[in-house]
Amino acid sequence: MADDDNLNLSLTCAICLDVASADNAVETSCCHHLFCLPCIENVEPCPTCRTENYQTTPAYFARRLIGNLTVMCPNDGCTVKVSRSNLANHLAVQCSYSSITCPDPECQNFKCPKKFFLEHLTNKHEQFLLDNYEKLWEKPENIERVTIIHTDERPQILVEAPAPSNNVEFDDRLERTQNKFGRYARLGSSGKFYCGGELDGFQCSCCNGKCGTSNGCNCSGCMLLDVQKRQLPRGWLVNRDGASARCSRVETTKFYCGRMVMTHDRRTDGYCGPTDGEQCMACQKLNEQQYRRYGEI
Repeated sequence: MADDDNLNLSLTCAICLDVASADNAVETSCCHHLFCLPCIENVEPCPTCRTENYQTTPAYFARRLIGNLTVMCPNDGCTVKVSRSNLANHLAVQCSYSSITCPDPECQNFKCPKKFFLEHLTNKHEQFLLDNYEKLWEKPENIERVTIIHTDERPQILVEAPAPSNNVEFDDRLERTQNKFGRYARLGSSGKFYCGGELDGFQCSCCNGKCGTSNGCNCSGCMLLDVQKRQLPRGWLVNRDGASARCSRVETTKFYCGRMVMTHDRRTDGYCGPTDGEQCMACQKLNEQQYRRYGEI
């Protein structure tokens, strides 16, 4: 236990005082202390040794150690221990104690653990399930939009014919969509699409080899969704921080997102590019990935 405590302490971000993120742990060039990138990105001077003009570099070995640390599932009732790198997938897919909200307005945002949600559906919405169970096996292009209209008597069901595929309203914030590999993807905390599958092409050392599931790099299928959903012109991609970036016309091998995220770098005016000069770390990654993973986009 003492060894585990010492390891956790060594991998703790000196700003947020939590174990650093397996996705973006960095160390400083001055005192080599570990930080989460979002915590340290705009801090000057170094919060531990007070050095001015320091740089941060990805702490790849520390990220692997952090990803392998086991933690208890935070959901009430769940006693499963998982690695930090698998926690997001456990919460989203595997944990039967993850909360689900009933979509029926009459239930007033009723929530319960996943393992009890079927019981809620059969108790409160039995007739609706019986009337619509066949739709569970319909192909996506044939699915009709179903609306529950509540009256003083039993609920009535209004069924609308499916609209043509090019007019279907799709809300990325709520629904899943399939990428070109046939894997379902949803928006992560970075605003990028992630499917949780294996990263294709170039295997970058900043990630655990998976597409997401909440932040970091994504596979070429999900990057294509990022570009399509944002309606970005040719030559644009979305970096691992979720910022749209384009290849410079001045330095044609470099991507710039134009964000003010480099105030700690004295070589810059605080901005990544936007046409030449220094890049943020997320855009530097795009340089490596544009041909090795995203070359067909």
